[in-house]
Amino acid sequence: MSKRKKPTSGAMLDLWRPPSGAGDPLGCLATTYTFAPGLFDEQCLARFLEIESEPNREDLAFLLERESRLGGVYAGVLVDYTQAGVEHSLRWDVLPVRIRFGKQHAKISVLSWTRCTRIIVASANLTEPGYRTNFEVAGTVDLRPEAGDTAVLAQAIDFLRNLLTLVPGAASSPPAVRRATEFLANVENHTRDWKSVRRGGAIRQQLVVTLPPIGKNDSRSSLEQAVQACRERGGSPHEAWAASPFFDGDDGATRVTATLCEKMARRTTRSLTFCVPAVQAEAGDAVPRLAAPKSLLSTPSSYQGSVRIGTLPNSDGDKNRRPWHAKLLLLRADQYSAMMIGSSNFTCAGMGVGNHCNAEANLLSIADRVEYGREVGMLESVWPQVAFLEDPEGAEWLGPQLDHEEEQTTAISLPAGFLSATYSAGESRRVELRLDAGELPDDWKVLACGRKPPELFSATAWRDDGQPPVIECAWESVLPPEKLLVCWGDSEAFLPLNVQDGQKLPPPDQLDKMSADDMLLILAATDPSAAFRAWAKQQQPSDLFDTDLDSATPIDLDPLRRYDLQTTFLHRIRRRARVLAQLRCNLERPVWGRQALEWRLRGLVGIEPLAQRLVNEFKDANGNGDEALLTLADFLIVLREVKYQVEDNALPKSDFDKVFRSFLGELAGMINQQVEGCLDGASPDLKGFWARVVEQCRT
Repeated sequence: MSKRKKPTSGAMLDLWRPPSGAGDPLGCLATTYTFAPGLFDEQCLARFLEIESEPNREDLAFLLERESRLGGVYAGVLVDYTQAGVEHSLRWDVLPVRIRFGKQHAKISVLSWTRCTRIIVASANLTEPGYRTNFEVAGTVDLRPEAGDTAVLAQAIDFLRNLLTLVPGAASSPPAVRRATEFLANVENHTRDWKSVRRGGAIRQQLVVTLPPIGKNDSRSSLEQAVQACRERGGSPHEAWAASPFFDGDDGATRVTATLCEKMARRTTRSLTFCVPAVQAEAGDAVPRLAAPKSLLSTPSSYQGSVRIGTLPNSDGDKNRRPWHAKLLLLRADQYSAMMIGSSNFTCAGMGVGNHCNAEANLLSIADRVEYGREVGMLESVWPQVAFLEDPEGAEWLGPQLDHEEEQTTAISLPAGFLSATYSAGESRRVELRLDAGELPDDWKVLACGRKPPELFSATAWRDDGQPPVIECAWESVLPPEKLLVCWGDSEAFLPLNVQDGQKLPPPDQLDKMSADDMLLILAATDPSAAFRAWAKQQQPSDLFDTDLDSATPIDLDPLRRYDLQTTFLHRIRRRARVLAQLRCNLERPVWGRQALEWRLRGLVGIEPLAQRLVNEFKDANGNGDEALLTLADFLIVLREVKYQVEDNALPKSDFDKVFRSFLGELAGMINQQVEGCLDGASPDLKGFWARVVEQCRT
């Protein structure tokens, strides 16, 4: 047996970290088949947003960092509808994709920062096995203002837009679909003036996809697109290598293999290599046991093809079991070598052969064969270490095995009549259900998990109301539903729930303990992550360390404690003035969209909540109201002095001023309304000063 070189390796989660100089996060949209919300929330998003708190060790700091950062950016996941109803944070969206006779099987992510956009094309689902234990493959395309492959970005955005049309109820533009659509448009606008790299060169990349027919568009085939791109580069390939963890049965495998052979070069011997999973041998087994159909071996002979069979690795160097889940297709000709990586198994649905297609996304890289060129070798080094069989005819061909993570799923399909569920927070709380009467079962009910009463609505109540396409269910609790469960007959499945407006979601209870000074320091900090962690540490002190007992000088005996200069009026005023100045600098920084600006002003840790805490501080002053009122006046003066700093592709100054000045006027009026009944003890000069400040902010 002969072997090939081991592939290069790396951590999948590191692909979510911003590269150097990427700037502030703008948003991300990912796709997956199976889905673990905890991994996406605590690992992928945490890296994308550069959250430094550990979710398991610093849970309070992580919660507040995540809540505060997600309000100003977009995050969403397109999931196959059979996997989409699991619990998730309402700060980001889950969009179910329903494909008749197929799956949403693509694993592509678009991550956008102010100075970088990254496209990740992978074989890994957003699950623990996909990102931690499986053998997977991934490729990235990074775009910068000074250079980037804008053609690949356009292809990725086009693919994601097609997926959005397959979300149930997308035609009515529910909030989650609308937000995802706006995010893709924002990425286009943000990168519109970025310099595009010249097409061509030693390596050329493009996205090749499989899609079912959508609207008036025909289906698309990853295999067809890959071969066509190769032909444009230098003729049809005469050699093909395929590595896949899953195959069709004999009939399907024959069809996709025959299609590949037909697309290869004619009047020459076609060379095919299939790398397949091997079932772990039992003691005494001398014959290889292959988890693949034997038609892979027999079909190419009808097309003047020779075949080699290799077995894929199933453990790492330390003999730890690592299931193979990567999908690769290598096409060779005299002029080039082309590698396709991504989500497409070597199946009819994956490659887009036949009538029934999945949604798949793959990255095709074509390297020219040139003298002394290194690109071909670098490209082919991705191929795994493979042991080739000397006698594949003598192997035991078990046929495709359904023992992999994503082929084992037993999720019951939610009836197509349940289109979407949206939670509206705020003063008028409700859950809105959109239904398609023609696709509903006869008897059903929708339950809210973890809340009482659990039943939201039923088929009986729906018919009594005249079978409306939209149901609005009042919701009494301040906390939103954890998740929605649909029951019909003897079956049940979860219904994805997204929020109407994330800015109206209630803040975490822990924020009630945050004082005005605490919030001001966080808003003014140059490193908000460190400020969050410092505050959270104060709220969750360790039982293992007592600062009073461990100090060198006992507090009660410290003679300087009674004369701490930091507590004097002058020092308090100077300190707060410095912090307010830093707050103004942070407010003047470029902002990258209306949503981000609104969140900066009204978010969980924003200007409006800070103003409310300062008002409460004034009301609770108990004889020291002058200082608290002066602080409020200084706060409004600082806001009025904000001068927005414009940067390329950021929100224009005219848009910023329109939103910010309107907000400042409303805020000054709100503060004045709350404090004017408590000004009796203030001096006439202070009252006059306060009135002038309020008037200046409202004009």
